[in-house]
Amino acid sequence: MSLFQKIAAAIGLGGAPANKPKRRQPPRTNNNRALTRKRQRLLDGFIVSKGMLTPRACTLRDVTALGACVEIWDGSVKPALLRNRLTLYIPSDGKEVDCDVMWKRDNAIGLKFASPFRTPRRSYAA
Repeated sequence: MSLFQKIAAAIGLGGAPANKPKRRQPPRTNNNRALTRKRQRLLDGFIVSKGMLTPRACTLRDVTALGACVEIWDGSVKPALLRNRLTLYIPSDGKEVDCDVMWKRDNAIGLKFASPFRTPRRSYAA
C-alpha cells in the first residue's frame, strides 16, 4: 500500500476503510422496572394554615420522602393562605407534618415536608 493510500484510508477518502475503534455498546440487560413498579395509592388528607378557620379536604396524589403533590377538593384556597407554612394531616396514618408550598397550579399544590411526621396536635374529627 502506497503512502498516499495509507493517508487517504486514515482520513476516510476512499480506499480501504480506516481502522477506527468500534463504539462500545452498553451491555443489554433484562430491565424489569415495570414489574417492580408499585401502583400509586391515593390518600385523603386535610391541609390547615394559620389563616384557615377549618381544615380543607385534599387528595395526596404523589407522595415521596421529601414532599407531596396535593389536590385541593374545593379549590377555593386564597393564595395569601398558601404563603404561610401549612400542616398536612393524613387520617389513614394518623400523622401530620408541617409543609412549605413549592408551587401551585389550578387546584394542585406541591408541598415540601419541613418537619418529621408526628402525632396530631389538634383534632381533625368531622
